[in-house]
Amino acid sequence: MSSASLRARLCQVIAPIGVLAITACGDAPATVETAGATTTGVATTTTQAAGGAATTSTVTGAGGAGGAAATSAGGAPPKRDPNQDGPYAYAEIDDETQVAATGDTVAIHCAYPTVGPSQGPYPVVVVAHGYQLPPSQYYGYVRRLATFGYVALTVDFPSLADGGILPNHARSARDVAGAIDWVPGRPEVASLANTDLVGVTGHSLGGKLAFLAATVDPRIKAVVTLDPVDTSTLCDPSKCPDVSGMMDTLSIPVGMLGETADAAGGLQPCAPAADNFATFFAGAKSPALSVEVLGASHMSFLDEVASCGLGCSLCQKPTLGNALVNRLAKAFVVAFYERWLRADTRYDDDLTGAEAKARYVDPGLAVILSK
Repeated sequence: MSSASLRARLCQVIAPIGVLAITACGDAPATVETAGATTTGVATTTTQAAGGAATTSTVTGAGGAGGAAATSAGGAPPKRDPNQDGPYAYAEIDDETQVAATGDTVAIHCAYPTVGPSQGPYPVVVVAHGYQLPPSQYYGYVRRLATFGYVALTVDFPSLADGGILPNHARSARDVAGAIDWVPGRPEVASLANTDLVGVTGHSLGGKLAFLAATVDPRIKAVVTLDPVDTSTLCDPSKCPDVSGMMDTLSIPVGMLGETADAAGGLQPCAPAADNFATFFAGAKSPALSVEVLGASHMSFLDEVASCGLGCSLCQKPTLGNALVNRLAKAFVVAFYERWLRADTRYDDDLTGAEAKARYVDPGLAVILSK
């Protein structure tokens, strides 16, 4: 990849105000971030790759990280709050790959660690988008994971995989798993990633595909999803299987965040009760985690519902703000992978322990179940 830089922009905090931080990025308007978000320095470059395809790379420094390794007393690395950015700086790249199992060409957006407490190899996390939703609505998840030392990527599989007309979830799940194969072929991340230690996260249809991919790819060692929906509308059951009925075949840790505002109502509920997150949890073997986010709607898990368009307007209106639900979801995703991909039992506290109770259960934000 060419190293010629066409543009760069630096963001920096210009004034902390109570629990808010105002950030200015070059000539861009100042933005306001609430407490719990870590301000970062961002440099974005666009380079021209061989063959003429443009590649965007963003290098971001997590506030306070400095790239220095830090350990707590006794030599263990300090436990980081999953509700905030972690200690790693990261870069972002865009690419595409052809999935061998399907022949589909899918776009990839990847965030990966560049400087931090360890040099890897890092676990890999693939994030699958919801039905007809853009992967860019989940970039916040891959960026948060990168700051915790994960090679994280979105995969833009076709929602209508049968000739662009009808769904084929079995094929789309192979596209999701096929994104893992992109990692060893990309020089920026090939030596950084452990592709035998993979997690998959997905929203809505992408949540179903995450579980389905795990049934066919043994590299996937954990799955945590965002309001998964086990829909099979207008689809041959052989191509769109009942995945909630297959959960007992998975012997890996699984988790699902969800909501019930969209369990009923409207012409077609966005996450009908018969196919929602609770059905996946009911069939799952231990260890399994269920987090019902009270006041969320099906689209609340996106990075920015306001830019979602008509599709999001078809779902119920939430009573919790988008930013709050998104922040909660990112924290659970990070804590889940820290616990199960890195085997750090300290994160049990953030998932089901006293910290989760104080932060989410006692304020009435969530109902948490585990088995």
